[in-house]
Amino acid sequence: MMQLDLDCINRWISGSNQILYPASIGISCPECSMRGAFTTKRRSYDDYRDTLSCSANCPSCDIQVHFWITNAIAQTRKNSEEIPHLFMMPGTIVALDLRDLPETVPPKVVEYCISTVDVYASGNLTATTVLAKSTLEAIFDEHLPERNGKSSLAELIQESTESIGLKKPLLALANSLKPEGNLDSLLSSSQFTSKDGADAIMSLLDRLINYLYVLPNDFAKLDKQFAELNRVANLSRKGLGDEPYKQKAA
Repeated sequence: MMQLDLDCINRWISGSNQILYPASIGISCPECSMRGAFTTKRRSYDDYRDTLSCSANCPSCDIQVHFWITNAIAQTRKNSEEIPHLFMMPGTIVALDLRDLPETVPPKVVEYCISTVDVYASGNLTATTVLAKSTLEAIFDEHLPERNGKSSLAELIQESTESIGLKKPLLALANSLKPEGNLDSLLSSSQFTSKDGADAIMSLLDRLINYLYVLPNDFAKLDKQFAELNRVANLSRKGLGDEPYKQKAA
């Protein structure tokens, strides 16, 4: 199940119990990735749990998607202190999550990312690839004060490695663990740790595991995926199609 922004609802209609029901929801299909307006049906309201549910079919591939709105009555009663939340199942695989980006991300990079996400959501996959390459160039170009203009993307990344400062997070962690450092003080007073303190430490462990182990492993898996995609594409160009898969299945 995936949470959506309530602004995804294009149009509301009045239903029973003076509850507002979503009539149309604009999203990217979790199956075919095409963006469209999903017209809802089978709308029902559970007053005991204050939860509204409905379904819709993708206007492109016809897959059925289900929606729930919790604290639904708050949408009708504008003075309610409750906040309604919209959920969808199955959820869309987030191609690029742009929520809560740090301010250090250059505006140019954010603009390229937004454009790439929008084109991907429209179903134009070829244009998505073109924009993704431009986004990669923008990301690493930001780390070079001067660029000769003739560098390939691979050379651009190699030239950027020294100025990106990948060691900075670990150096900052080491400094925080020095005597009287912020993290050292927090760990030293473990018997007095608050819930917020424990949450912060758990967040550190999560990010550190991702930084040291998950990301390198993900890049290795992606490279294997790129190799397989290229292999299948080459077979397709030669007119062999999915024959290797058919033989394997047999």
